Amino acid sequence: MDYYQLEDSTWMGPLILSMQKAIVMAFTSGDWRELGYLTGQQDYIQNHSRLLRSLGFGDDDYGDCVFQVLRYFTHQAPQSVMKIIEHPKIRPQLEVSQPDKLIELGFHIGHVPSVPPVVGASEVVRRALSDADQLLVTSGPTSAIDRLHTALHGYLKSACQNSGIPLAPDATLTQAYKVLRTQHPALQSLGGHDGEVGKILSSFASMLDALNTLRNHASVAHPNDNLIGTAEGSLTVNAVRTIFHYLNQKIGE
Repeated sequence: MDYYQLEDSTWMGPLILSMQKAIVMAFTSGDWRELGYLTGQQDYIQNHSRLLRSLGFGDDDYGDCVFQVLRYFTHQAPQSVMKIIEHPKIRPQLEVSQPDKLIELGFHIGHVPSVPPVVGASEVVRRALSDADQLLVTSGPTSAIDRLHTALHGYLKSACQNSGIPLAPDATLTQAYKVLRTQHPALQSLGGHDGEVGKILSSFASMLDALNTLRNHASVAHPNDNLIGTAEGSLTVNAVRTIFHYLNQKIGE
């Protein structure tokens, strides 16, 4: 492929910043050594004066060392940058923070974008969404399911409360969605194809019912032995994010 974008410092700046954040948050010394052999840059990484030492001792300059390595790769071995982007601890974060740039570089985006800041949401909802994004990067979709469940449950309850819709304090996720769907004014008119859109929204009620079961019996919310697989976990995360995006846009809560 053509690496001309990687030579444009203005274009690369946000991408490098996102890669650096993901690396600082998740990379181990083993990840660095593995990346070195994958890219043919093992001597550079191993002989770097501070990178692995700074990581090992938790020194304050580790973030600067990561920037230095990324700059070196960008200018001296641009093909190595693609290997960094493809790393399983980095690519999910970039799919959230830099999806347009990944598409320009020829990558297929496999995740529905992260839920943006939610107007009027409680601190619990905002924190759960942030935790879910971080867990998706560091531990995979299986670990993010519980926090997305918490975020959506809290969001639905807040949306009912803010709209003056009566809801039992102990309402489940599925019950809260049903009440909001049937009673919120903004969800009573779905445009010129309300029948078909209504069917889609009804199918999401079934999805949320399944989410309850998966959260309790197939995620790390509890000590479950039979965890959901990666592909199925991604499907679940994408489905929750999809309904979150729709409701956030439709009712503006």
